[in-house]
Amino acid sequence: MSTGTGSFELKAAHGRDALVIDEPWLSKIVAADAVLVTDEHQTVRAWSGAAERLLGYREEEVLGLPCYKVMTGGRRPDGHPVCDLSCPVTRNARRGRGTAPYEVTALAKDGTPLYLTSTVLVLEGPRSSFRVVHIIRESCDSPPLRTAQPAEPPSDRRSVESLTRRELEILRLLARGKSLDDIAGELSVSVFTVRNHATNIQHKLGVRNRLQMVLEGIERGLV
Repeated sequence: MSTGTGSFELKAAHGRDALVIDEPWLSKIVAADAVLVTDEHQTVRAWSGAAERLLGYREEEVLGLPCYKVMTGGRRPDGHPVCDLSCPVTRNARRGRGTAPYEVTALAKDGTPLYLTSTVLVLEGPRSSFRVVHIIRESCDSPPLRTAQPAEPPSDRRSVESLTRRELEILRLLARGKSLDDIAGELSVSVFTVRNHATNIQHKLGVRNRLQMVLEGIERGLV
């Protein structure tokens, strides 16, 4: 794939994790983690195979789209929006500033909630143009603490009884900071099976994302 913008040409390597951006002011990016590249207009310009596996979107589905339409629901763990029209990462890049690594919750294509860590590289080009390289992986850290919430009425706790032994096992592994890939390897199942179990746990506990799921499990004494 190549896209021209003025004197720029950008190519995303096919069939491997290496991501090649062929522009006069860039060399070669190689990463095992998911990599996506956006421009000064927040347009997705490159998308690696690892990004496809993590988020579920194929390269042809995302190239040319605004990044916030791909990273749907992108928020910091405290609920502050990150992936939207006023993206703070892009604002910093326009001012010639970098952005420190940050954690973000987002949704995969199939609606699976993801807890991600993003590292950002800003690459400046001619005539005030730039590229933002986002290196993304599932976070292995424990979810941040939140302010304690009032205990739910006993009637709301009946949903816990419906958790299967496997779901409890996966919930406890998530609480220990294990990624979905780690859990799949430890339990000798596919990562898609683990994601399905995690989604079921989320629905049964009545929470909206994986962070809340783990915290709810801790609050209920399940982990």
